[in-house]
Amino acid sequence: MVNALQTFSKKIDPELVEPAKIVTIGRKLVPVTAPQGFGVTSVDWGQISGMSDGHVGYGFTSGNEDVIDIAMTNVKVPVYWKDYKVNRRTYEGWLQNNSTNIDTASAVDALYRTIVKEDVGIIQGIVNKAGTYDIKGLYQSATSTVTDTYDFGTYGQATKALAAAKKELVDAGIPAYSIPLNMVLPSTQYGELEASESANGVEETPKIEKMLNGGAIFSVSETVLPESDGMVLPAPRVAKPYFDYFLTQNYATEHGFDSNHPDTSDLTGRVYTAGILRVKQPKAICQLQVI
Repeated sequence: MVNALQTFSKKIDPELVEPAKIVTIGRKLVPVTAPQGFGVTSVDWGQISGMSDGHVGYGFTSGNEDVIDIAMTNVKVPVYWKDYKVNRRTYEGWLQNNSTNIDTASAVDALYRTIVKEDVGIIQGIVNKAGTYDIKGLYQSATSTVTDTYDFGTYGQATKALAAAKKELVDAGIPAYSIPLNMVLPSTQYGELEASESANGVEETPKIEKMLNGGAIFSVSETVLPESDGMVLPAPRVAKPYFDYFLTQNYATEHGFDSNHPDTSDLTGRVYTAGILRVKQPKAICQLQVI
């Protein structure tokens, strides 16, 4: 029976892959490691302190070395999951005929709900019962900030906000004028930008896309990023020195029975994944605080 349940899960797992790729936003913002194994429950990483300027001369001189100070962090790897049920007769039909179509709606819905939790974890962080962050996400980790007000409902303001963010990043030592960047916006500001055009009909979005140097604009639910908050950060293909997502378990399912009714109870299903955001250089993330 155990083997049958494992086979059933493997039948459902591929149905989750494409929806996950489409729906997830958090993982599109960060480099993601290969799965390290569900048994990995904590991870260490180092945050490098700032270094002094480089040197120029006509020969090498001594005494210019920096002692690299690395602040080590050890954090438990969180698990994201959602439970659901599978009709027992559907499962029995699959056992009798492997070509029976499995209704994966419950699993896919559970996947979406799991992804929302993971997106919050990557973008904002994980809050404990006391209301403080056990693990800070991208936005909460950011040390570069734009605090001036830029109303995205007014043409040209989004362009000015992005220009300000790029300057903050460059001043912090991040080459924002020459690397691809991503802009993350709550749904309200994303919609305002999408509709923004000048009196002459010039759309603002293409200008923003050009300024992102090959990066992209992402919209997230306001349950993930509240209205008026946004951020600008390096795109994943250049972001590994700054942050990444340490993945221990990719999206998967498991199924089991109620032991009191092993022959007739519905299957209990679970979609789960595990991973943790590692921010190595918080200055590489710029908050847009009033948009």
